[in-house]
Amino acid sequence: MSNIPTTRRKRGPAVSVEGESSASDEVSTTLVDLVVKTIREAILSGAYFPQERLKISALSKRFNFSAMPVREALRTLEGEGLVEITPNRGATVRRLDRRFIEDLFELNTELRIFAIRRGMRYMTTEKLEMLSGIADAFAQAVSQGDLDASIRLNRQFHGKLMEIGGNMEALRVFERGWELIGAFRRHYGYGPTRQQGLATEKKMLIQALSRHDLQQAEAILRMQHAAAVDDLIQRFNAMEGH
Repeated sequence: MSNIPTTRRKRGPAVSVEGESSASDEVSTTLVDLVVKTIREAILSGAYFPQERLKISALSKRFNFSAMPVREALRTLEGEGLVEITPNRGATVRRLDRRFIEDLFELNTELRIFAIRRGMRYMTTEKLEMLSGIADAFAQAVSQGDLDASIRLNRQFHGKLMEIGGNMEALRVFERGWELIGAFRRHYGYGPTRQQGLATEKKMLIQALSRHDLQQAEAILRMQHAAAVDDLIQRFNAMEGH
């Protein structure tokens, strides 16, 4: 799950998919991000089934991308956990299950708690007002039923918390995971009251941060984690027929 400036992707270890050798030239991350988003949404929408092979040639033809960015995208999706790449078989769709969702949200929550612990000493009135503005915009988007805006603002709110924490590597991991969470939410949506709960939790979190109450802030994030996982799993089970 882009308005991302064109940069060069650092290449990881070479991984052969379907026996095709890795090319030495690098691919613009802007194009790769687009391919990742396209394939990710296709997997989550059910266009590809668990354990189904993802052939580079077929993906290239279906989505009108060349082989290089498709190969890079499959590696990225392997890192996200949506795709498995094995020798002599290539890429296949990973089975989505409760454990995968729980692990994804647990990492996301621990990263935000880590950021708050680091960033509490840097919290200022200006930063609290900035967070409050985003929270108000989120609540308005929820009241208007604007799912895309609410997902974007929710990510922005927690992304700002990560930025205040000041650890850029933690922010990078957070953003990668949030792309997948956003894709889940766009596909599976929210339960009837979950977004209103998110709006309330944001206000509670800002109040705790304004008091420099780390214990309360952590408790709110853990409460939010439990509610989010339960809600998404219920939506997942309902749509997948479990």
